[in-house]
Amino acid sequence: MGLRNRRGPATGRTASGAGALGVGAQVVVRLDRVRYPDATAEDPSGVIVAAGELDGAALYAPVSGREAVWVVQFDEPFFGLDGSGPHASARVAQSSLEAAPEA
Repeated sequence: MGLRNRRGPATGRTASGAGALGVGAQVVVRLDRVRYPDATAEDPSGVIVAAGELDGAALYAPVSGREAVWVVQFDEPFFGLDGSGPHASARVAQSSLEAAPEA
């Protein structure tokens, strides 16, 4: 999977608090494997293309409180742990995102 360069200003923080998240940031989506512990799918990577809403439901993780949600465009089509897909993009809770390692 190719990594894209950061294309815009960062406006958020990663789930671990290190590094910034925002439109243009390259990220890895850490999938919630609680319901699918035997799933072998890799965590998908992509780039944040838009800010989501502050509350509501995200596609791959429940949102608690007023957590930021980001729209992530995947580097490659992604099939969910439940077999859904392929997905080109998804709304993802900030707590499920990590800044991708530098290429």
